[in-house]
Amino acid sequence: SHNYKIFSFRNERKRAAVTVMNKKIDTLLLSQYSEEDIVVVELIYGNLKFIAISIYLDITNDITIDIHKIENIINFAKDRKLLISMVSNARSKTWHNILTNARGRIIEEFVLQNSLHIINEDSEITTFEPNTGSSNRGLNNR
Repeated sequence: SHNYKIFSFRNERKRAAVTVMNKKIDTLLLSQYSEEDIVVVELIYGNLKFIAISIYLDITNDITIDIHKIENIINFAKDRKLLISMVSNARSKTWHNILTNARGRIIEEFVLQNSLHIINEDSEITTFEPNTGSSNRGLNNR
Protein backbone atom coordinates (compact mmCIF):
# COMPACT_ATOMS: atom_id res chain seq x y z
CA SER A 1 0.00 0.00 0.00
CA HIS A 2 1.13 3.54 -0.74
CA ASN A 3 1.64 6.19 1.91
CA TYR A 4 0.20 8.85 -0.38
CA LYS A 5 -2.83 9.67 -2.50
CA ILE A 6 -2.61 11.18 -5.98
CA PHE A 7 -5.54 13.12 -7.39
CA SER A 8 -5.77 13.81 -11.11
CA PHE A 9 -8.60 14.06 -13.55
CA ARG A 10 -9.65 11.19 -15.80
CA ASN A 11 -7.59 11.82 -18.89
CA GLU A 12 -4.50 10.30 -20.44
CA ARG A 13 -2.37 13.44 -20.36
CA LYS A 14 -1.61 14.47 -16.76
CA ARG A 15 -0.40 18.06 -16.47
CA ALA A 16 -2.10 18.80 -13.12
CA ALA A 17 -2.28 16.70 -9.95
CA VAL A 18 -2.46 16.99 -6.17
CA THR A 19 -0.47 14.55 -4.05
CA VAL A 20 -1.29 14.09 -0.35
CA MET A 21 1.40 12.31 1.64
CA ASN A 22 -0.22 12.36 5.09
CA LYS A 23 -2.83 9.66 5.78
CA LYS A 24 -4.33 11.82 8.55
CA ILE A 25 -5.50 14.39 5.98
CA ASP A 26 -9.02 13.72 4.71
CA THR A 27 -9.27 14.46 1.00
CA LEU A 28 -12.05 14.89 -1.51
CA LEU A 29 -11.66 15.46 -5.25
CA LEU A 30 -14.05 18.23 -6.31
CA SER A 31 -14.84 16.82 -9.73
CA GLN A 32 -17.35 19.59 -10.53
CA TYR A 33 -14.38 22.02 -10.72
CA SER A 34 -11.74 19.59 -12.00
CA GLU A 35 -10.99 18.91 -15.64
CA GLU A 36 -8.12 17.96 -17.94
CA ASP A 37 -5.66 20.58 -16.67
CA ILE A 38 -7.28 21.57 -13.35
CA VAL A 39 -7.44 19.42 -10.22
CA VAL A 40 -9.34 20.78 -7.21
CA VAL A 41 -9.21 18.98 -3.87
CA GLU A 42 -10.68 19.77 -0.47
CA LEU A 43 -8.29 18.92 2.36
CA ILE A 44 -9.33 18.53 6.01
CA TYR A 45 -6.92 18.05 8.89
CA GLY A 46 -8.50 18.51 12.30
CA ASN A 47 -10.07 21.99 12.32
CA LEU A 48 -8.12 23.08 9.24
CA LYS A 49 -10.08 22.93 6.00
CA PHE A 50 -8.84 24.30 2.70
CA ILE A 51 -9.01 23.98 -1.06
CA ALA A 52 -5.92 23.02 -3.07
CA ILE A 53 -5.78 23.65 -6.81
CA SER A 54 -3.22 22.33 -9.27
CA ILE A 55 -3.56 23.98 -12.66
CA TYR A 56 -1.72 23.95 -15.95
CA LEU A 57 -2.51 26.86 -18.28
CA ASP A 58 -1.95 25.69 -21.85
CA ILE A 59 -0.23 28.43 -23.83
CA THR A 60 -2.52 27.72 -26.81
CA ASN A 61 -5.70 28.39 -24.76
CA ASP A 62 -7.33 31.78 -24.25
CA ILE A 63 -5.97 32.77 -20.83
CA THR A 64 -9.09 34.80 -19.99
CA ILE A 65 -11.18 31.60 -20.12
CA ASP A 66 -8.72 29.86 -17.77
CA ILE A 67 -8.74 32.88 -15.42
CA HIS A 68 -12.55 32.75 -15.35
CA LYS A 69 -12.41 29.06 -14.32
CA ILE A 70 -10.04 29.92 -11.45
CA GLU A 71 -12.31 32.80 -10.36
CA ASN A 72 -15.23 30.34 -10.15
CA ILE A 73 -13.17 28.11 -7.84
CA ILE A 74 -12.13 31.11 -5.71
CA ASN A 75 -15.81 32.10 -5.38
CA PHE A 76 -16.67 28.53 -4.36
CA ALA A 77 -13.87 28.48 -1.77
CA LYS A 78 -15.08 31.81 -0.27
CA ASP A 79 -14.12 31.77 3.41
CA ARG A 80 -11.89 28.70 3.22
CA LYS A 81 -8.16 28.82 2.86
CA LEU A 82 -6.91 28.36 -0.70
CA LEU A 83 -3.64 27.18 -2.21
CA ILE A 84 -3.11 27.47 -5.97
CA SER A 85 -0.17 25.73 -7.59
CA MET A 86 0.07 26.87 -11.19
CA VAL A 87 2.11 26.40 -14.32
CA SER A 88 0.99 29.55 -16.11
CA ASN A 89 3.09 29.57 -19.27
CA ALA A 90 3.33 33.28 -18.57
CA ARG A 91 6.35 35.40 -17.84
CA SER A 92 6.58 38.10 -15.18
CA LYS A 93 9.30 39.78 -13.18
CA THR A 94 6.82 39.48 -10.29
CA TRP A 95 7.71 35.78 -10.01
CA HIS A 96 11.37 36.35 -10.85
CA ASN A 97 11.33 35.85 -14.60
CA ILE A 98 13.68 38.00 -16.64
CA LEU A 99 10.81 39.77 -18.43
CA THR A 100 7.04 40.25 -18.37
CA ASN A 101 4.86 39.29 -21.33
CA ALA A 102 1.16 39.92 -22.08
CA ARG A 103 0.04 36.68 -20.37
CA GLY A 104 2.12 37.65 -17.34
CA ARG A 105 0.42 41.06 -17.12
CA ILE A 106 -3.01 39.37 -17.21
CA ILE A 107 -2.04 37.07 -14.34
CA GLU A 108 -0.49 39.94 -12.37
CA GLU A 109 -3.81 41.80 -12.63
CA PHE A 110 -5.72 38.65 -11.62
CA VAL A 111 -3.48 38.21 -8.56
CA LEU A 112 -4.06 41.83 -7.47
CA GLN A 113 -7.83 41.74 -8.07
CA ASN A 114 -8.19 38.58 -5.97
CA SER A 115 -5.76 39.58 -3.17
CA LEU A 116 -3.58 36.53 -3.83
CA HIS A 117 0.01 36.21 -2.64
CA ILE A 118 2.78 34.84 -4.86
CA ILE A 119 5.17 32.55 -3.01
CA ASN A 120 7.62 31.85 -5.83
CA GLU A 121 11.01 32.73 -4.41
CA ASP A 122 13.99 34.04 -6.32
CA SER A 123 16.37 31.12 -6.29
CA GLU A 124 19.25 29.50 -8.09
CA ILE A 125 16.98 26.43 -8.24
CA THR A 126 14.73 26.96 -11.25
CA THR A 127 11.10 25.87 -11.60
CA PHE A 128 11.17 25.51 -15.37
CA GLU A 129 13.96 24.11 -17.54
CA PRO A 130 13.22 23.75 -21.27
CA ASN A 131 15.90 23.23 -23.92
CA THR A 132 16.13 27.00 -24.41
CA GLY A 133 17.22 27.87 -20.86
CA SER A 134 15.73 28.01 -17.38
CA SER A 135 13.63 30.35 -15.29
CA ASN A 136 11.34 30.73 -12.30
CA ARG A 137 7.89 30.64 -13.85
CA GLY A 138 4.48 30.17 -12.29
CA LEU A 139 2.12 31.66 -9.75
CA ASN A 140 3.26 29.46 -6.88
CA ASN A 141 6.14 27.06 -6.40
CA ARG A 142 5.56 23.86 -8.31
